[in-house]
Amino acid sequence: MNDSKSPLVHIIQKAENKGATRAHTQFRTLVGKIDRQKRLLAEWNETLPQYHQKIAVDYDPLWNKLNAHRIELAHFLDRVREQAKFKQHELNKLDHLIRSITRELIADHGHTELKPLYDKYAEVGFDTEMQAREAASAEAMRSMMSPDFFGEDEIPGTPEELSRTFEEKIRLAQKAAEEKQRQAEARRAQRPKTARQQEKEAHRQTEAKHMGKSIQEIYRKLVTAMHPDREPDPAERERKTELMQQANVAYKSKDLLQLLELQLALEQIDSAHIGTLADDQLKYYNKVLRQQSGQLQQELEDFEYSLKRQLGLPPFAALSPKQLVEILNADIRRIQRSIDDLREDLEVLRDVNALKAWLKTYKISKQDREDSVFF
Repeated sequence: MNDSKSPLVHIIQKAENKGATRAHTQFRTLVGKIDRQKRLLAEWNETLPQYHQKIAVDYDPLWNKLNAHRIELAHFLDRVREQAKFKQHELNKLDHLIRSITRELIADHGHTELKPLYDKYAEVGFDTEMQAREAASAEAMRSMMSPDFFGEDEIPGTPEELSRTFEEKIRLAQKAAEEKQRQAEARRAQRPKTARQQEKEAHRQTEAKHMGKSIQEIYRKLVTAMHPDREPDPAERERKTELMQQANVAYKSKDLLQLLELQLALEQIDSAHIGTLADDQLKYYNKVLRQQSGQLQQELEDFEYSLKRQLGLPPFAALSPKQLVEILNADIRRIQRSIDDLREDLEVLRDVNALKAWLKTYKISKQDREDSVFF
């Protein structure tokens, strides 16, 4: 990825700071901030395709390989349980191991062909157990909600149905709140405005008009300077055609920084020009740039929030393109170690004495014992 600074940022950093007003300082700060935000978005857009490709080429095949070894282990434990002599507490541990391995493979990885093996060592079949778990989960969720939230004729069954109904009710409540707010605003708009309110409204309209004019002025100068039909040289005409297309996109999206950079590309502005811009002009430039920076920041936050949810990270956790790749590489190394360990375990545990020795160290958690009693 190209790490060079954008032309406008480069010029602003080189510009003379002596006598700079607060507006000039804000302008330089905003330009630098937007440049960093754009670079981060570009880095995300460059990293994500590589990230997904690495998942498809390296991560998913390793998971499949690990699951194949786990399936092999489950079937091995099933065979050895019938072929060798074990004490009752050892049999209990073997049963628990087979159930644990097959439950996760069925529930999390879709290996439904293992249901008969799971059912063989479970007091309750897999499907029945999952239905009971879903019912218990739904009941727990309902108990945490207001008794008036659902009507008597619409109490959902499964957690999925409960979640869908909950989301729909939230959506309808939000829509009702928005409609209520719209009606309130409509009523306020019909009321006679005070002199102060009229003054504020006029000021906002004037500000918006000036901000729009600032962008229009730059765009108009660009169109005049680089209209391709006025350029006799073929190579320069091609360059100006490309710049014109960029200017149209920037103007449509109100991207002031991009328009200024295009001006620079056509040598219509330089460091001296930026340094002598009037505060009134910079005032409107800065407002446009603040809006642009806010939109970019929101785009970045939405982007990163979606990825954090996928990765199971808290919303406040730091995440960068580099960290995303590092997390994936760490997961790949972890899965590879698990494969190596499991392959080695399969070889060692073929010795029944070694298996019995290992079972002595294996503990069934209190939660698993309680679940067994429940079901």
